[in-house]
Amino acid sequence: MAIAVLMTSGFAISACGNASGTFANRPRPPTPVNLTVYVNNARISVSPSSVGGGPVVFIITNQASQAESLAITAAGQAQPLAQTAPINPQATTQLALDFQPGAYLIAIGPQGSSQAAQSTTSSIRPASLFVGPERPSSSGQLLQP
Repeated sequence: MAIAVLMTSGFAISACGNASGTFANRPRPPTPVNLTVYVNNARISVSPSSVGGGPVVFIITNQASQAESLAITAAGQAQPLAQTAPINPQATTQLALDFQPGAYLIAIGPQGSSQAAQSTTSSIRPASLFVGPERPSSSGQLLQP
């Protein structure tokens, strides 16, 4: 008798679920890509300078002689997508963004909070980043969060 009850309850539990028989299994986003950004007194460089769309983590090092903040802007836009706090000389920081295909500019961000301070331009040359079509989903990859 006990075996019959266990088997019946096992079948009943296994039958529970979505009545429609479908399961919404959204693909996971692409695996994040690390890009290194190097800032010195003359220019900003990014490596690699081209990547597929999706999540990107910038690892930024400031080798300039003064604290600098970076702004990442889509080509043709005035408002930055993201901006770092000032990065001290010889220091590093990280910035994570989810990119759509297009061209982007990595430049020195505005310095200070006054209009006069923000309107001054930096002599440090910006870097360009090209983002191509979205990278494939990470659903089939092992050891992903």
